[in-house]
Amino acid sequence: MTIKGGLLIIISGPSGAGKSSVTSNLLSNIKNLDFSVSYTTRDKRSNEEDEEHYKFISKEKFHEMIDENLFLEYETVHGNFYGTPIKPIQESLKFGHSILLDIDVQGASSIINTNHFDCVSIFIKPPSIEELEERLIERKDMSDDDIQKRVKEARKEIVQSKYFNHMIVNENLDECIDHIRKILMGL
Repeated sequence: MTIKGGLLIIISGPSGAGKSSVTSNLLSNIKNLDFSVSYTTRDKRSNEEDEEHYKFISKEKFHEMIDENLFLEYETVHGNFYGTPIKPIQESLKFGHSILLDIDVQGASSIINTNHFDCVSIFIKPPSIEELEERLIERKDMSDDDIQKRVKEARKEIVQSKYFNHMIVNENLDECIDHIRKILMGL
């Protein structure tokens, strides 16, 4: 499957909403879609690979990159820095591809508000806060305190969904992915 090229496709939503699962599926099935690997200063989780999920760097290196204007956007989320590098986006767009960003709501809002690129923004919403909390618990990669912080933050992030082009409730992953594919094919 191919989609219109030259787009910046933003997938966002709270932790545990299913962004990574959606992103993996789209990248596997859309030929002209590239992934923008974000930089972060947070610790790597056991199921993550450096330079595949994120580029894990020190806070010092992150600040150097800020000083050199290497980010399209960057934010502090849950006490760690996250940033979207601009150069890979420019490279993909040069080749007529579209690029997929799997980013937090703060970062998505920054990009949406600056409007540097032709972009489409999709907010992935959990069916309920209770379901979101269950998903975070099932991941077994954060403390109870961290889970509660993420749930509290999710309540605020869900309010921001009204600023996105599309909002999709991820009650069933296959249906959610199918809905996003239809959106992308219609562009």
